Amino acid sequence: MFLAFALITLLGALGMLLQKNIIVAGLCMVASFFGVAGLFVLLANPVAAALQIIVYTGAILVLVLFVIMMLNSHEEEPAETSRPIQRWVSVILSLALAVGAVKLVLASKGLQQLAEKGAAVPPAVTLQGVGAVLFADHLLGFEVAGLMLLAAMVGAVALTKRNL
Repeated sequence: MFLAFALITLLGALGMLLQKNIIVAGLCMVASFFGVAGLFVLLANPVAAALQIIVYTGAILVLVLFVIMMLNSHEEEPAETSRPIQRWVSVILSLALAVGAVKLVLASKGLQQLAEKGAAVPPAVTLQGVGAVLFADHLLGFEVAGLMLLAAMVGAVALTKRNL
């Protein structure tokens, strides 16, 4: 199951990256989000999986697609020239960063401790636990996030409706 959800996540992300149509790229992003939600279920964290689907797939992606549809009223101009050197340099740098990231993870102390002691299964996350932590320890951040979302909505309306 892990490989299936990992492939869904990676293929969705790759499809989003390679897609030229922004709407189809958004749908590929939905597939990637569902793959991540499946990985959360495999980690015995159904609350995070539900939040992944509700928040990211349901709210943020819809918001992004609506903003793109409202603001992008014209076709994009084609690129003037092809830049193969830039493409190959970015591929080489991406591979170098990926190799470096893998080396850092393999050399980390946390991974070595996991290999020595074995993986301990953490307790499952419940909605009561999430609510208690969110509204007790992180109430200010929760309120600030709400105000930022409100400001973003007002800004989107102001950008699309110039004659208020």
